[in-house]
Parts: sequence; structure tokens; C-alpha cells
Amino acid sequence: MDTEASLLNFTECFNLFGAKTILGCRLLDSFPDHISFHPCNCSSLNNYTAHLESLGHLCLEAVSSPSTLVVVADTSAIPPKNMQDISAACFWKLGHRLLSSKAPAGRTTASDAELFAIRLEVSRATSMDIEHIILITDFLGSAKKAVDPSVHSRQAHSLVICSALKSFFYGGLGHKIKFWDCPKQG
Repeated sequence: MDTEASLLNFTECFNLFGAKTILGCRLLDSFPDHISFHPCNCSSLNNYTAHLESLGHLCLEAVSSPSTLVVVADTSAIPPKNMQDISAACFWKLGHRLLSSKAPAGRTTASDAELFAIRLEVSRATSMDIEHIILITDFLGSAKKAVDPSVHSRQAHSLVICSALKSFFYGGLGHKIKFWDCPKQG
């Protein structure tokens, strides 16, 4: 096949500054009350403990709410090969583990693998019959990238996440997602 001739037939244009990436049209601009971030202040053991207690109380409340899903994200490299990271997610509803999933994230940075784990979680969670998502991660920076469609490493994950959350938020005024930081201590 003649490559040069077939290139002339392409009609789709790539717009780096499309509507999804313009300030004011982003997910955080359109749904500021539906998304919240809860960082952990690890400057002292008391702050860390208070944060974990707040998260614990939130999870206890979620046990009695059929409209709330608690999702935990994490990634890890499998020693001794360390060829690629594995992204994993665990879903809890009414105090019972619904399901868990894991997928190879490829040879990437830990933060990008965490973003991939968040993508897996959000894509699955937003398809369930729920109103609230509590997403727990040990890297809140990836959670913030998840709802930022601007140009960055692994932008494709962010675009999928933003699209899923946008549909989820349009599904009801009370639909919310809370990103909670739960860093490893030590």
C-alpha cells in the first residue's frame, strides 16, 4: 500500500488545545462540589493518626450506606524481575469486598502506574449503581492528575477518567468522589 497516498485520506485533526483541556471547561471547573481531595499531613505522628482516624470514620459510615463504594488503589513491582508495575484495585460496598482487579501497568514510573490503577477503579466504579465513591490512594498526586486533562505523561488515562466522572456526575446531583491520601508510614 502506498503510505503517502493513504496519508492524504486522513480527515481527523488533532487539536492539542481541545475543549476538554481549556480552563473553565475542565472537570474541576464544571463540577467543583463533586470532587474533593483529602491530603495527609505527615509532619507529625499526631497529624498522621488524626487523618487515619478521619478516614476510618468515613469508611465506617460507608459500611451502612448502600450508595457508597470504597475503593483502594495501589501499585507494586514484582521482584526480582521488576520488569513492570502491577496496578491493583479493591472494591468494598456495605462492608463486603465486591471484587478486586489487577492489571500490568507496563514499564512506567510509580506515579503513572498509580494513575493507571485509578483509571481502572473509576471506570469500574462509575458503572455501578452508587452515588459516592471514596477512593483511597497512597499517592494523591496521581489522583490530582486523574482529573487534569491537560498535557502530561499518561494524559490518555486522565481523559478516560474525566469522561467517566463527567457521565457519573450528570447521573445525579448528589454524585461525588472523594480522593483520600493514605501514605505509607515509615
